[in-house]
Amino acid sequence: MIGLAGLWAGEASAQGCSEIRFASGAYSGEVAGAVSDGWPLCFRFGSGAGQTARLQIIGNENTCFTIPGVTDCQDDFSFRTRRQSYEVRVFQLFRAPGAENFRLRLTIR
Repeated sequence: MIGLAGLWAGEASAQGCSEIRFASGAYSGEVAGAVSDGWPLCFRFGSGAGQTARLQIIGNENTCFTIPGVTDCQDDFSFRTRRQSYEVRVFQLFRAPGAENFRLRLTIR
């Protein structure tokens, strides 16, 4: 995975999505942000074929993520990957009066 992450950096920037990066030798990485009603955040990651990816929202019960073509509105989800780039959209589940902070953890094995 470490070698593949760089392949998608340019693509992620071009799409307006932030890349989820891993430290050298690590198998997981985290991003943090704040979402408000109508303003989802977009993240991207690349993977090899046959790996298991797990995404988890940490620190907020009113925030979920969608991976188009894979799953909708989850706070903890694992799936077998293909060799490709995935987009993750994080948003509020229910309308709230203000922005809500979250952390999104991605683990790939």
